[in-house]
Amino acid sequence: MILGKHRFKNFSAFAMLSLLLSLLISGCNPEPDFIRIGIVGDQYGASDSVPPLPVMKQGVENLLNYHPDIMLHVGDMVESIHNIKTFDDYQTLFIQAAGIMESTGLPWLIALGDHDVVPPVYQPLSSDRTRENWFMSCAKNTSLPLDSLPYYSFTLKGYHFISLYSMENLHTDPRWGSIFLNNLSDAQLTWLKKDLEAHKSAKGIVILVHHPHWYVWSNWSRVHNVLKQYNVKAVIAGHYHYDQDDGEIDGIRYLVMGATGGYVKQCDAHSGGTSMVGIIDLDKKGIKNIQLFDIPGDSLLELTPRQSMDRIQAIEYMLDNLSWDIMRFSQSQNDTLRLISLANPIDLPIQLSIETNSSDFKVTHWFTDFPTASFIMLNPGERIGWANYSNIGQWGILPPLWEGVIQQNIFEKSRKIPMTISVSFTDNRTRVIHKKIVFTHEKGTHHE
Repeated sequence: MILGKHRFKNFSAFAMLSLLLSLLISGCNPEPDFIRIGIVGDQYGASDSVPPLPVMKQGVENLLNYHPDIMLHVGDMVESIHNIKTFDDYQTLFIQAAGIMESTGLPWLIALGDHDVVPPVYQPLSSDRTRENWFMSCAKNTSLPLDSLPYYSFTLKGYHFISLYSMENLHTDPRWGSIFLNNLSDAQLTWLKKDLEAHKSAKGIVILVHHPHWYVWSNWSRVHNVLKQYNVKAVIAGHYHYDQDDGEIDGIRYLVMGATGGYVKQCDAHSGGTSMVGIIDLDKKGIKNIQLFDIPGDSLLELTPRQSMDRIQAIEYMLDNLSWDIMRFSQSQNDTLRLISLANPIDLPIQLSIETNSSDFKVTHWFTDFPTASFIMLNPGERIGWANYSNIGQWGILPPLWEGVIQQNIFEKSRKIPMTISVSFTDNRTRVIHKKIVFTHEKGTHHE
């Protein structure tokens, strides 16, 4: 018996030692200390043919399958002008959209966007805060941690989130509007400094803002200079309706989220041509993982580099210049349709092809050595006077690049001649941009 007790005591000591060792090892290797963030993009401006909220609902449901800890909405969740005449109109739409976010049961934040707050009369620096007040009033009935200001912050699992307000100067924009006015006020910047200082021990800080202010660096630089002094890991924006990875600046990752129901580009899915949602995994060291998912198929998308998206944007502006060709044809009243505005605004070769109804034309041809070819290649800069990602032009009127002779009886059947122009180029992948246009002899030509 004495021997048995001795063995039992030895066993107990050994078991206790093993238990302590196990606890020590587990303490040295804790569960991964990270937070998973779900990202929801813009709903408005929306395509007239695709209601945005069902797309948003599907995207949010898809995100829940990836078990995020928090949801971030980049803004433009509602519409403040189109078909919105009264507060009741606005509130009805707000309840539907915010209800989708509330239904997750997760904490969620939003960066107020232009479609959430702009008044109906376009005026940079407008003093009409009606829609802004409507948003703030409706938000009081949600779980949003908003108080009296449209910028605010929230902490979860030791990670700090700051939602900035990019529409203090109403009807301004960092790209397509009064760009020099699209910045943060001194009051908001002072608030930001105080909030960052109060949370400087956070495991990581994420900034949410609707407009990618950094497109006007002279406006954003003073904000960035504050952010880089703290443990800011990422700045996430929306507004452009396409995803874009701007990389890191001073250790801060700058990202633009694509649309989640809002209008998307007529291009391939990996170049912003689809509605999407996103997931970001963040730990103390920074972003560990970024994934974007196509909403219709819940399939993985590639992040689009800034340089690629700038090229796509330039090509889209070049294709928008076809409106001049439409106008010239409308005024000419002849039977020959000519494309003069086609050009290559980027630094890579592009391929152009044109799809028409064969019954609309007697003959079509390119003005090249191979006029009957199905496509044409243009070298970098060919037929361009100036080009950037917001403005494309030519010095004077160039010779046409493509010509089609219209069937004599076409206007007896229809006043419209539709066509689709496709442009492709290859950088880290092949990218394809489409433009649907309609030529007519009637004034007030129609664009699709």
